[in-house]
Amino acid sequence: MSELSPFQFDSSCLADTDRLGQTIGTVVEPGTVIGLDGTLGAGKTRLTQAIGIGLGIKPGNVVSPTFTIMVPHVGRLPLVHLDAYRIKSPDEVDELGLDELIVDGAVLVVEWAERIANLLPVVDLSVQIEHIDDDQRRFLLTTESNKGRAMLEAVNQHFSG
Repeated sequence: MSELSPFQFDSSCLADTDRLGQTIGTVVEPGTVIGLDGTLGAGKTRLTQAIGIGLGIKPGNVVSPTFTIMVPHVGRLPLVHLDAYRIKSPDEVDELGLDELIVDGAVLVVEWAERIANLLPVVDLSVQIEHIDDDQRRFLLTTESNKGRAMLEAVNQHFSG
């Protein structure tokens, strides 16, 4: 597989973040794993909410799963929203049955993916979010899978014209 350049997206407002997330939600394929990383308040949940809208999930239904760890949602494809921030052991991840969810066609979005990277199925799209200031964020999208490559190319094409 040839090297694909990362896609960088600078967001100056929530509407920009929503536009990126909705675009990802419209191009995502069944069984995709999306890993989100960034500091507290960077915009991981906001991006996931917008991905959900792109999947046809009613706005407002996707909320942070910080205390419940994982929340499923029904849309064009099932969305499973996982927050790894409070996961303390590999056994907790094993009990979630992530591989089965992917095989069944769910889109898995993992906040704090770096915390459990060695326990996740292949991450098709990695999104690093840099919190620049109150309104500005920088999103860096990368991939190491064919599925992620197709998504990254579609997102890039959407934003480049």
